[in-house]
Amino acid sequence: MYENLETAANPEKLKRVVVDPVSRVEGHGKVTLLLDENNKVQQARLHIVEFRGFEKFIQGRPYWELPVLVQRLYGICPVSHHLAAAKAIDQLVGIDPENLPVAADKLRRLLHFGQVLQSHALHFFHLSSPDLLFGFESDISKRNIIAVLNDYPEVGLQGVKLRKFGQEVIRMVSGKRIHGTGAMREV
Repeated sequence: MYENLETAANPEKLKRVVVDPVSRVEGHGKVTLLLDENNKVQQARLHIVEFRGFEKFIQGRPYWELPVLVQRLYGICPVSHHLAAAKAIDQLVGIDPENLPVAADKLRRLLHFGQVLQSHALHFFHLSSPDLLFGFESDISKRNIIAVLNDYPEVGLQGVKLRKFGQEVIRMVSGKRIHGTGAMREV
């Protein structure tokens, strides 16, 4: 929301700062900031311009296939898509979330927590830590997890182990570290 309504009516008076591309997001992205004369941000926008149309892949498929299909369509969070599809199917077949068996609810939650842990470890240690440790001005070829493991072995190893732990939680609940099937009841 604009703090100054005059600048809202006249965005051409604002200074525009664009960060393009924003890397390490799924798809292509950029950030646009509109600054006033005091360099105070009046507007910030994240532009993700991808259109994939993956929904077409699942049209006409039997509903029980969806949790397995959708987790393969998107990038680094297959468990989240698997769980979302399972919950949608619960609604479709009339399962009240309040009446989900306690064990099923706990297993889904554990599966989700494993996903959150491995995903955050991936993001922080593998994707962000090279920028934080080496600096944004460093050589782009050095800003990766291999360079972190070489120059900061303790930090890199912590990241690898933490992500592995999250993946092991996923494996124990769903049968596989990637593309497991633990959220669905037998149909």
